[in-house]
Amino acid sequence: MRRALAFMTAAAFAAVPASAARPLPRAASFGLCADQMLLMLGDRAQIASVSAQATGPLSFYAGRARGFPANRGAAEEIIASGAKLLLVSDAMDQRSAEALARFGVKVVQVPLANEWAEVEQMTREIAQALGQRPRGEAVIADMRARLTRARAAAPRSDWPTVIYYRPDGGGAGAGTFVDISLTAAGFRNLQREWGPPLWEGVPVERVVLDPPDMFAVSYFDTSTRASATLRRNPVLWGKARTRPVLNVHGKYWNCGSPLLVEAVEQLAAERRRLPGKNRK
Repeated sequence: MRRALAFMTAAAFAAVPASAARPLPRAASFGLCADQMLLMLGDRAQIASVSAQATGPLSFYAGRARGFPANRGAAEEIIASGAKLLLVSDAMDQRSAEALARFGVKVVQVPLANEWAEVEQMTREIAQALGQRPRGEAVIADMRARLTRARAAAPRSDWPTVIYYRPDGGGAGAGTFVDISLTAAGFRNLQREWGPPLWEGVPVERVVLDPPDMFAVSYFDTSTRASATLRRNPVLWGKARTRPVLNVHGKYWNCGSPLLVEAVEQLAAERRRLPGKNRK
């Protein structure tokens, strides 16, 4: 699963230079999703600050984020940092946004993305704002290539089934970036087929009557024992303990971004290990 860009390693930054047409805007980010996009696409020299979440356990780029000042989204912090662009994915106080506008700081909301086309569009928009169009296109090309390699060869009707659980007991149905990741990895997401959509969970009774081939757990959870959510219900655990339970690290899919492909690759690798002739 090693790849050419490795999602913006130092070698990738050197291989995909920023545009030299005009100076790159100094940029800051507020919110985990915004942090990930800035750290993925921005040059170190143009990053003024990131949120405190950028160095946390759910940040894919925690190592890269260390050394940058941390902000709390306050206007005075952003202005003092010299940033002229602020990427935002968490709620910001309206007065702060107005103050930033008065000081010439452009605020760009990182849009929600729950389809692969939306992920690509969001990446292009952020890359454009950062003056990093070539890097954005390189990230998209790398993501597409990796999704192609992860794709299942078997007909969809023969794909193994999966149900996803968050630690709070919720799930992921149609209209979520988790669902598109499960599908891209070659799984039939039973919540997509049964409902409900979005982030509610499948009723336990339905799961017990027709259990999936595999359970996937995680989402904003850093524990290696994320299966605890399945253990809380003895009836559900009676089915889950006889099947593979894959813990996908939350840092791979804390929002709809190109980093989803990391989760897809982990899921696809697990699919290939499942018994049965149609797992390839």
